[in-house]
Amino acid sequence: MMDSLFSKRNLLYFALLLLAAKLWLVSGHYVMVTETPHDDKLFITQAHNLLSGNWLGPYDQLVMIKGPFYPLFIACAHWLNIPLLAAQQLLYWFAALTAVWAIYPAVRKKWLLPLLFLFLLLNPFSFNYPQIGRIFREFVYLSLGLLVFSCHLGIHVHSSISWKRAAAWSAGAGIALAAFWNTREESVWILPTLLLLMLTSLLLLRRAEPTRSATLLGLYLLPWLILLTVNYTLKSINYKHYGVFSTIELKTDEFESAYGGLLRIKSDKWRQFYPVVQDVREKAYAVSPAFNELKPYLEGAVGQNWKNLAGSDDIPAAFFIWALRDAVVYAGHGKSGADALQFYAAVGREIDQACATGKLECQPRVTSLVPSWHQEYNKLLLPTFFAVLKKAVSFREFSASTQGMTSRGLTSTMLMYETVTREKLLPNKVKVLDSYPDYHRQLNKEKVRILNNIGAAYKKMMPLLFLAGLAFFLFRLVISLRKRELRMFTAASAAALAGLCSIAFILTLLTITSYSEIQRALHSAYPMVLLFIASNVLDAFSLAAERDSQPQTEAFLG
Repeated sequence: MMDSLFSKRNLLYFALLLLAAKLWLVSGHYVMVTETPHDDKLFITQAHNLLSGNWLGPYDQLVMIKGPFYPLFIACAHWLNIPLLAAQQLLYWFAALTAVWAIYPAVRKKWLLPLLFLFLLLNPFSFNYPQIGRIFREFVYLSLGLLVFSCHLGIHVHSSISWKRAAAWSAGAGIALAAFWNTREESVWILPTLLLLMLTSLLLLRRAEPTRSATLLGLYLLPWLILLTVNYTLKSINYKHYGVFSTIELKTDEFESAYGGLLRIKSDKWRQFYPVVQDVREKAYAVSPAFNELKPYLEGAVGQNWKNLAGSDDIPAAFFIWALRDAVVYAGHGKSGADALQFYAAVGREIDQACATGKLECQPRVTSLVPSWHQEYNKLLLPTFFAVLKKAVSFREFSASTQGMTSRGLTSTMLMYETVTREKLLPNKVKVLDSYPDYHRQLNKEKVRILNNIGAAYKKMMPLLFLAGLAFFLFRLVISLRKRELRMFTAASAAALAGLCSIAFILTLLTITSYSEIQRALHSAYPMVLLFIASNVLDAFSLAAERDSQPQTEAFLG
């Protein structure tokens, strides 16, 4: 009777009801228009070009600097006639439902599943404003991270039930992984999570059915094959349009050669957050004729513009790549992607040669976008890591409020945003909002109040739930090691915690070396916190159920 009440069909009805409620609540949020060519406007412009049949647009210093999935998502939402903010909520709803579907066979107490879905769906950072109202990729990235985790968990659970079902979950994991990997550039953080899920699955199956381990390994490798196929396709399209065989230009050997070459030049005047200080640039100008072409721009109007934006006397890490690419185009090397790559290769080659001949004092060659690590940073590592982790667990940066916020855009920009997103736009003057009828303003105010109350509840609950979950997880881990038996939900908790720590570590490095504002990048950590807590709750109920009745299923199903 209880199982039929919480059947998949009824759970779907429940999920659809909650979707309608959430869409009603978040409808009080409008798209905020900005004249930001490196963020919001970039994605809108790229989506506009996709809809016009021009791929991502003509080549310039911006077109290949960020992953292409988000503008593709915006364009797809437009094609399907779904307003963008609603489409993003639908994606997150689907990811939360997928998480519940993935573990459905492994949960004995089915009544826990709608609570788990509600817990995931009401993640406050799925309606955090103004981030959710800006055309930022972080919200889609948050959803995709949850989807990738859920699909891999589906492989883990369903491989013990049906290989056909597990293959379907594997294919879904590949599609989600390809989208995830091509949204933001730090997606490597998810590797420890996926590796843990794969290893525990293989270990448990090896004990039960050793001959079928190769099949399971294949299911875990299929998502990566799909990712490679998608990436090859995107690279081929970019090569056709821009002459660059890469998903983004920053990942090319040529760009890494140039930027990595600048990062390896030693300086006695180094500053935190400033990886290529002026004296490093002066040394590079002296030994690299190619880089010297950029001097009138980096030390002139282009550099000054970025210094003004940063409010600084030099170009910080957060802006230097943009300044470098602007200068390359102004110097006449932005006619095509191939032209730009040829220039970057020359800069990297000349700097490396100067290092090799002793003309420059350099560090070992590291072709990376991460600034050099200095000994002074060592003392910052652990405090910063725990500060980032605390920020993720506390949920303290949330707000749904729109009070006093306005758009800032030209009429042509407002029109393009409205056309591409099919959304209501936040007016560019507060008095326009004040002119709306009272019933409209009061209703939106009430929606925001409810959202803020939900966020406030999470702020109070999350630190306590996380600490309780951590204590229980460590207890279960010790028991598992003693018995040499790892249960499914313990493995899921470990995978979620690994993902959270991986995100925190990457953001720690960025916080120390590049810039201190990481709130947008932190969005992908919140689903990992929720998944860690949820997995431990399910593990606790699983343990209680086993004590009430002798286990009748293998350990893999927990």
